[in-house]
Amino acid sequence: MRAPLAVSDNSALTDIESPEASPTNKMTSSTRVSSNTDEIDIVFSAAPINSETDAREIGNGRRRKKGSERSLGEFSRRKSVRNLVRRRLSSFHEQIPVKIQNFLLKYTLFIFNFMSWLGGLGAVAVGTWQLTDDEKVITDAVDFVLDPFIIICIIGAITFTIAFLGCVGAVREHVLLLKSFYICLSIVLVIELVCGGLIIVCYTEPAARDILRLTPQTLLKRAILQYMDDKSIRKLMDTIQRQFTCCGISATDEGYKDWRLNMYYNCTEQNPSIFRCAVPESCCIYYPGERMNTMCGFGKTNKELGEVQGWIYTRGCTKGFEEWLSKHEYMILFTSCVVMFMQFLAVIFARIFSKRVERRIQWQNLRYQAEDS
Repeated sequence: MRAPLAVSDNSALTDIESPEASPTNKMTSSTRVSSNTDEIDIVFSAAPINSETDAREIGNGRRRKKGSERSLGEFSRRKSVRNLVRRRLSSFHEQIPVKIQNFLLKYTLFIFNFMSWLGGLGAVAVGTWQLTDDEKVITDAVDFVLDPFIIICIIGAITFTIAFLGCVGAVREHVLLLKSFYICLSIVLVIELVCGGLIIVCYTEPAARDILRLTPQTLLKRAILQYMDDKSIRKLMDTIQRQFTCCGISATDEGYKDWRLNMYYNCTEQNPSIFRCAVPESCCIYYPGERMNTMCGFGKTNKELGEVQGWIYTRGCTKGFEEWLSKHEYMILFTSCVVMFMQFLAVIFARIFSKRVERRIQWQNLRYQAEDS
């Protein structure tokens, strides 16, 4: 019977200790069979490690270690800074008693919402009074957009309702009203952010600007057609043309010719109106000391651009609005950011105050249950 496999430890150690055993300087293995075939020696030989490779690996290891230590140190520094800020805030929070904090939150919310409530009430009152005085009749959805007093009534009603929830909820410390307030105000804030983003994108991207321009041009075209028939639309168009120093609706320098769309201002020979080939008085250019002339726009739409420049505004109101927006973009952006920041603070304060009121009610209920038991 053959003997089991055996490993010759002595020969293996001898080969490892003597580098000359492996002329190729690489890890090798060899099998040696004894003469009586009863023992098989498995010999391992190991080559010495190259000094240059060893030094490179050691250097890489040290660099990795330094990098990890540096990242750990940076992370620990950031963590310590965060902990320091938290400790400072917590110490500042502990210095002010909870009753004073609740008092400040409560009456800050009350004053903010009370002023907003008064503003909304005033907007609704003015808009309703103006609509009643003009005996406005709503025929379709376009009238909502073209009549500024309808828009004022809608915005005032929304402001009045949301501010009422916050005002009463803060004074009465009513959790449901406070939650309804900050949820509604959050929705309004999101809508404002989306609308602001759309306006910025559409007026910075040429393709989007061309698409967006169709909507105001369509509305202004409707306003031109109804200019002589609707008093509120006439006031709106006059205000727009004076504010943006424009005339007509187009985005070109010959917007004044758009008034030929109106049946009273067109230049056809069949038009018996005294306003034939004219533009409204709000298109006229007045210089300092010059008296107002209601007939300054007569006989203008049938003339070329060079003949009427200096007498009336010639660019369309779409172009005028774009130039006005680019000129006042920083002021508009600053004002919008201030308003939205105040709304955001109102949402945060209302949420914090509602949580505190809710927590206090829960503790009071637990105390009453403990006293009853």
